[in-house]
Amino acid sequence: MKNLSLSLIICLSGLAATSHAADRLQDPYAICAHVSRGELAVATDEFKRLSEIPVNWVRTDYDWGGIQRNQETWNYDHLDKLITLSKAANVNILPILDYDVKWAHPAYKNLDLWAEYVQKTVSRYAKDIRYWEVWNEQNGFWDHPAKGEDYTPLLKRSYETIKAIDSELQVLYGGTAGVPIGYIEASLKAGAAPYFDIMNVHPYNWHGTPEDMLPQLKQLKELMVKYGIAHKPIWITEVGWSTAEQNKLIDDAFITAFKQLGIAEKKYPLAIVEDEKVGSLRKPSYADRFFNGLRPIKLDDIATLSPAECPVLMPCGGEAFPAKYHDALRAFMAKGGTIILPSGLPFYYDVQIQPDGTSKRVQVNDRDVASFHIAWTSWWTHKGTPENMTFQKNAPAFDGTLKVDWKGRRAARFLDIRNLKEGDKMTPIILAGDGDFSAPVIALYELNSDLKGNVLVCTNMQINECVSLETQAEDLPRTYLLAFAYGIDRVFWYNFRSWEGDATEREHHFGIVHRDLTQKPSFYTYQALAKMCPSGSTRPELTIVDNIYQTAWTKPDGTPICAIWTPSVPLDCKLAVDGAIKAAYDLNGKPIAIPNGTFQAKPQLVYLEGAVKITITR
Repeated sequence: MKNLSLSLIICLSGLAATSHAADRLQDPYAICAHVSRGELAVATDEFKRLSEIPVNWVRTDYDWGGIQRNQETWNYDHLDKLITLSKAANVNILPILDYDVKWAHPAYKNLDLWAEYVQKTVSRYAKDIRYWEVWNEQNGFWDHPAKGEDYTPLLKRSYETIKAIDSELQVLYGGTAGVPIGYIEASLKAGAAPYFDIMNVHPYNWHGTPEDMLPQLKQLKELMVKYGIAHKPIWITEVGWSTAEQNKLIDDAFITAFKQLGIAEKKYPLAIVEDEKVGSLRKPSYADRFFNGLRPIKLDDIATLSPAECPVLMPCGGEAFPAKYHDALRAFMAKGGTIILPSGLPFYYDVQIQPDGTSKRVQVNDRDVASFHIAWTSWWTHKGTPENMTFQKNAPAFDGTLKVDWKGRRAARFLDIRNLKEGDKMTPIILAGDGDFSAPVIALYELNSDLKGNVLVCTNMQINECVSLETQAEDLPRTYLLAFAYGIDRVFWYNFRSWEGDATEREHHFGIVHRDLTQKPSFYTYQALAKMCPSGSTRPELTIVDNIYQTAWTKPDGTPICAIWTPSVPLDCKLAVDGAIKAAYDLNGKPIAIPNGTFQAKPQLVYLEGAVKITITR
């Protein structure tokens, strides 16, 4: 029997136990919708559709610039209409006090004007709106560069202004893009801790799976303990995955590189790392086109992986990988293997595995790339490198062979040759740049010096950021159950309605309904989750056995429920049942056959009803 270490299971329980939240979930389901902006005209229809889940919390921007369009005029007509509609639909609004105006830029240096906006807005709606979020993703949408210590005075002034209106109003720390521990700690060092009631983050993992957010949430909770605010609740006010169409250029470029290396199409499986220590990888879209399936391996299997059986290994999906296993990667390469570093800056983060089996991500910049003979440049590290790219094109060796569908994507990350040694070479595949600057963003490093093997690198952050409709539907209930198990009190999915103006634009396809409000598959999995784990249920408890996840809870009527799944690869297991499983349901809430002893866990979670306890073994 192979189990996750007992210490990790205890750690998970302990983290949830330290939450300010009660043992039972209270109105935990929420969503983001732009009903204060362009969707106000269809807000009534959106609220009606949301009631079918049901969801009765909606987060939306109360933009300063939308209220005060010039220094002399304040206009609340659109928000007055919104509050009337939301009250009629029994929807709670979470407003975001955000963004600055041209005569008060940046806001944190114009606090009197900012406080006037806060005071006027909050006092107008305080009777009906009891929670207020101060800014949105201030570690990104901010006067450049964003610093945690600069957010603190704005948060403090906002908190004091809001509490002067009504001391019972609740103030949320602005939802951060990701879980930027360094940024949050900088704000806490600057004195932010007393000036919010609820911590708030946006743990997006577009290159990974919902399970990847757990180490980040663990680090956040540890930080809150450090600063004496572990008692404060945590909300997630944005999380989600887009269903935009994938750009085919990157797939085509990778397949071109595989062919250049002489790898036979459809002959070998693609090896990917599937290890609970570091999370799970999405199956890349090029896998079905070129490889003969997937071969999941553990971190400890890398060094003994044979290129004769699996010539290509994808060790990570983005910029993070444990430096502890770099020697294993080089051992695989030395036997003729090829590794793919498919998105962003290679090895930018070191995933440090902790004694309890969990992991912590530490930014190390370019510390480790020279040991692989690869190198990158960016606008923040090398003067003269453009911050944005205005073109992409084929490298000369591939001119006319790859279709470049340029849509003005931001890059700011390029590859170069400064770490090559005699015998090595880099073959650029796709170039990008601005003006006279041109450098590779996809390149193949073929190493034949003291280091052997190949490294295929893509610095484009957009690869594998989007998922299929079906994968979005799988991710949603897993995200909520994992968050609840980690002590998160309320989760706002981003977002409700897809704009769908551009089929390939990520931002246009986050919704769980289409532009015309017809349902995506994720709408139905949200609906099933809310039925299986309704408000008033006990907080789910999480256990993990060899990358099989199980959450267990009790519904308000006393019915025990559990959900079982894997992050990406199906795994067979055995179920030891205390009591009897009375019913089983798929992720859409539809009845399925009750498992009898053996079970195959998949990314499509299954709900099991009635058993007091289910123990998983492999």
